[in-house]
Amino acid sequence: MSIYGAINSATTGLDAQSKALENISGNVANSSTTGYKRLDTSFSDLVASTGSRQSEQVSGTVLATSRATNYLSGDITSADRNTYMAINGPGYFLVTNRDGLTQQTPESYYTRAGDFELDTERNLVNSAGYFLQGYPINPATGAVSDRPEPIQVSDAPMPAKPSTQIDYQANLPSTPTTDNYDTTDGAPNSQYVDLSVFSTEDTQATPVLDDGGSPATILTATSLLQDSDEFSPGDTITLTVGAHSAETFTVGADTTVQDLLDKLNSMHGVSAEMLSTGAISISSLEDMTFTGGATPINVSLTAQPIAPATSVDRTVVTGDKADDFIKSSIAGGQETVYDENGTPVNVELRWALNAENKWSLFYNTNTKATGDEVAWKKVSDMTFDAAGRLTSPASGLVEIPDLEVNGVGMGDITFKFGQENLTQYEDTIGNATSIDLSQDGFPSGTLQDVSIDAEGNVIGKYSNDKSQKLFKIPVATFAAEQELQRVDGAAFSETSTSGEPDFRNGGTIRAKALESSNADIAKEFSKLIITQQAYSANSKVLSTANQMLDSVLNIVR
Repeated sequence: MSIYGAINSATTGLDAQSKALENISGNVANSSTTGYKRLDTSFSDLVASTGSRQSEQVSGTVLATSRATNYLSGDITSADRNTYMAINGPGYFLVTNRDGLTQQTPESYYTRAGDFELDTERNLVNSAGYFLQGYPINPATGAVSDRPEPIQVSDAPMPAKPSTQIDYQANLPSTPTTDNYDTTDGAPNSQYVDLSVFSTEDTQATPVLDDGGSPATILTATSLLQDSDEFSPGDTITLTVGAHSAETFTVGADTTVQDLLDKLNSMHGVSAEMLSTGAISISSLEDMTFTGGATPINVSLTAQPIAPATSVDRTVVTGDKADDFIKSSIAGGQETVYDENGTPVNVELRWALNAENKWSLFYNTNTKATGDEVAWKKVSDMTFDAAGRLTSPASGLVEIPDLEVNGVGMGDITFKFGQENLTQYEDTIGNATSIDLSQDGFPSGTLQDVSIDAEGNVIGKYSNDKSQKLFKIPVATFAAEQELQRVDGAAFSETSTSGEPDFRNGGTIRAKALESSNADIAKEFSKLIITQQAYSANSKVLSTANQMLDSVLNIVR
């Protein structure tokens, strides 16, 4: 290589180190830029001659080229903005410029700068002026569109959703301690609902109990039942009252009439007394049958309606009976439900025990009912087995057509219980416990905030405490991301050599986070020192070559 070749090599060295300095300068300048990807410098030699032997070859010039570092992520740090985000792993946010807001098919750019905020038009835009694109999500079905568009968050209110289902969980006590409950011997069956809220008594009398003599001797309460010709020792009397299991009463040698009266009076809603005529008068608020005896006695009673009703209706409680009902039932919780307009309605529930392991659930349909206006309506009857598990309804579902509270119609409502959620386990407190109610309706709400979740969804948060997915944010990857073309604002555009974007294999989105620049100041300063020294060395080669040329020229002089 001649002196002129050395000068040429040193000149290219100066040019290459100048380019390296330019890249270092840009990296340092952008060390605080969100999502910035530094440019490194690669050096390659250009051979000056290609001699056939090693001894004939000489060093050539140098060429500096820029090398992209898109594949290197910067540190991800937490941020205090709900709309900031970072990509953990490979990929880029799909963005467009302002012109793309009005284009049918926006021009696409790609960036790692996730410092997006809502502008005055409610578009998500980052500090470089790029607008985030995403897939719209249908709020009614949750379906995600396959066509991206610039994300503009609508401030339209979330419409109300009428309640259609109430999920109910509770444990009912085997013996409820109602206000009427009394454990003394003088208050049998006080755990059961007061039947007088549904019906009035039907009263009938048995045949006269006498000894059959002539003249006949009338039995009294203290007489033995076997002294009558209607009963003999060993006779069995079957007593059935309403939903209670049938009970038997066996006549023994020492059984008195009073023993039978005590048995009758111990039954739910039944009262009995010995008349002076010798007959037993039986009154019952429930349908009842009395069958048995040596000379069979058959007494059948039918509960009577409360005037002005013409039939007994155990599905409703009127206003004038509401206090008696409350005293003989236990609270079952309450839940706020919503109609089609989002009007909130409080549904209050109470449980009434009809017989052992048999309950009825009621809701308050009119909180101000008086007289014969309906105050409480029955939801359903519930039956449990001896282990406390729900057996009926077997499905654990109950449909209530046209649920109405204080004149506000709620439409059809489904109560969902389930065998595991509604139980009857022993409870010494005597109240319904572990009550938990939830429903699927909500009122309308205005948009309060916008955030990003861990799945990359744009979430709208509303004044009704509900959230709604609005957009799905895509993450694009490229087969040759180093071939992307850099554009202003830490963004890139697709090229023919980068390949088309793939939205299937990108990294995950981290909400309330930002990716820092991957330019490290310490490393850039280290490269700066090396570049400066290399530049100085090339300058020294030039000055030395110049001196050598001067020496040659001086020979001629």
